[in-house]
Amino acid sequence: MENKKILLGVTGGIAIYKICELVRLLMKNKNQVKVIMTQNATQMVSPVVFRALSRSCVYVDTFADAAGGAVEHISLANWAQAAIIAPATANTIGKIANGIADNLLTTVVMALSESKPLFVAPAMNSNMWDSVFVQENIKKMACRKNCFIVGPAKGELACGASGAGRIVEPAEIFEFMAKKIS
Repeated sequence: MENKKILLGVTGGIAIYKICELVRLLMKNKNQVKVIMTQNATQMVSPVVFRALSRSCVYVDTFADAAGGAVEHISLANWAQAAIIAPATANTIGKIANGIADNLLTTVVMALSESKPLFVAPAMNSNMWDSVFVQENIKKMACRKNCFIVGPAKGELACGASGAGRIVEPAEIFEFMAKKIS
């Protein structure tokens, strides 16, 4: 996967530290990357990190002044050839599955054309992953023809427990995306 315009949505899950490697892989393969972070994500990793890795602006605020007076969520959705949300928290998955657009990331996803692939890499505690609410929301998202759920993996979780909910490794996410959009 090379020379693509990739929109990366980053949410506030502990697996956020692995997403720096995903950006590195995307950039190494000559893709353009624009990062949208939720407010919770900015509490875990500074937008400065993603700006340096992507060599692009990082978008956080729905109401920030856009360049040239553009409508930011529409221009970002139109710019992208594909989008990935990683890590995708239960909160963001629930919002998207139920059409709730209350931050810049979820608003951009709502504006994303059905012709553009949307990849979702869940990451959460296994109790949350196994929740009937999360599973119902994942099923809703998976019904969309352009939505691809990547993971989660099983293994040791940040809380010390072991089970499903661990984010898929960045190299695996990249390979999965490459198979779908190359």
